[in-house]
Amino acid sequence: MRALLIEDDLVFAGAMGRAVRGLGEGWQADLATTVSEGLQQVDAAGEDLRLALVDMSLPDGSGLTVIRALRERRPDVPALVVSTLSSERSVVDAIAEGARGYLHKSDPLIALTASIAQVLQGHYPISPSLARYLFNLVRPDPTVPAAPQIQLTPRETQTLRCIAQGMAYLEAAHAMGVSLSTVQSHIRSLYRKLEVRSQVQAVGKAREQGLL
Repeated sequence: MRALLIEDDLVFAGAMGRAVRGLGEGWQADLATTVSEGLQQVDAAGEDLRLALVDMSLPDGSGLTVIRALRERRPDVPALVVSTLSSERSVVDAIAEGARGYLHKSDPLIALTASIAQVLQGHYPISPSLARYLFNLVRPDPTVPAAPQIQLTPRETQTLRCIAQGMAYLEAAHAMGVSLSTVQSHIRSLYRKLEVRSQVQAVGKAREQGLL
């Protein structure tokens, strides 16, 4: 019996692998570190694939793509999200795409093992810190202010799309018809507004917020 781990943090992937093996003899974990690798393994997986553990933020895109592919191609294989992304939108979108549960990476390893077992039994585990989002869908809490919407300028959005396509700053400058220093200025503004420190984080946060 195989579990597919879609996780780019190799240290955490090791912890996930131990959680899978904790299910008992006969379990093995296969690792994919990107969305594209995950999709390839979904397509190539045989009947012994029983579970997918999916990170939401990956170097080449969102784990939602893999969850969607599993729902369409292997609806018999449950997908459990294990991620640092913990916004209400991330949780709701993952469940809407077919995830059977959502855990935060800060949860103890023993909780991860228990949640994997629950998914395989047909349950829908979710981290206690995230469960309130599901209640808010039915009965919004008027005491909790809505999160402010991130506002990007058209040029900042264009810059974001360029780096999401893997362009270097100079390539983005040529594509946009602006100077390199202008692109660098847009990048600094993006990092400040998105509260991130790298291109990967910026693209991941933008996808999470629906800006890409």
